[in-house]
Amino acid sequence: MLGMSCTLTVIVVGVLLACTAQGTPGGTTAPPAAQAPSAPVAKPAPGAPTGPPPTEHIKVSFAADGAIYAPHFLALEKGYYQEEGIEMEMVRAGGGVATPALISGEFQYSTSASTALGAALKGAPLKIVYTNADRPNYDLWATTADVKTLSDIVGRSVGVQTRGDTSEIVARMVLQQHGIDPNSVTYAILGIGPQVMGAVQAGSVDTVVLPYNYAVELQQAAPRGTRLVDMRSEVRMLYTGVATNDPELSQHRDRAKRFLRATVKGREYYKAFKDETVEILGKYNGLSRQANEADYDDTLSTMTEDGTMPAEVQQRDAIVRAAVNEVEQVPSVEQMYDYSLIKEIYRELQASGWRPTR
Repeated sequence: MLGMSCTLTVIVVGVLLACTAQGTPGGTTAPPAAQAPSAPVAKPAPGAPTGPPPTEHIKVSFAADGAIYAPHFLALEKGYYQEEGIEMEMVRAGGGVATPALISGEFQYSTSASTALGAALKGAPLKIVYTNADRPNYDLWATTADVKTLSDIVGRSVGVQTRGDTSEIVARMVLQQHGIDPNSVTYAILGIGPQVMGAVQAGSVDTVVLPYNYAVELQQAAPRGTRLVDMRSEVRMLYTGVATNDPELSQHRDRAKRFLRATVKGREYYKAFKDETVEILGKYNGLSRQANEADYDDTLSTMTEDGTMPAEVQQRDAIVRAAVNEVEQVPSVEQMYDYSLIKEIYRELQASGWRPTR
């Protein structure tokens, strides 16, 4: 009878349950309802790559090697770019050189975001996608004894890295704010890195716009110099960040996100670990630990909270730059800025609980 009752189990549910209690012919397994549920498939943490993506080569310009650019150096040293499938070629170039290369597509990204913004004001197809700092990490220094105040600068030379870059824009803004015609001085191109200090020590310029770390070096090497203006206290503007071209955003948006995500991780490492950052920074610029520590602290005070700048600051900055660049009609900030990726990255990293580790 047991065999017959089990034959009827397909039709009679009650008999099926009875057969299950007594055992089924052939020792068949328990019905699915009696099996342990399978473990859910773990999903990758938001903001984290699901696997090693194909490696892509990009060119990124760097105007200098100070602490303001350290998030990129850290992302290289900590392997964040490699995790994102990014092979970054660092090209040493000031904003005046990098921006045309960015427009042409020779460079995919430029850290001279300020200079790129000047081109965007004139209609270039560029976007600011990330703002690392919104205060200039510069001082204006006199290198000769007869320049004692800002008014003494008229008719003299001002050393900048390249024409049209951030150092010149900041100098022009400061002069304008002090009622001095920005065109009443001569802008001398000094180049970047050690070339700046070489020009200062040779006395080839009367005044110079110096990144903070080089200002510390100047005081050590040539204490006769006089600081005329603490620029960071007088100007709030787009100082450093990342600019790219419209084709990169539209055709390689995933790559843009991966590049920015690695950069943000380097940025958060910077905020968390001073000693390690200063040590790595020294590998890139060869400056003294004292200079790099001072630069680190000063840069930290200028960094934005989440890689963005308020719309009202964007607008005010654009209006000032338009006057400096003789642009009559200022484009909307939406035409020049696109923070959508950087906002998305920060949301995802925060949701995942990601934190930098040593």
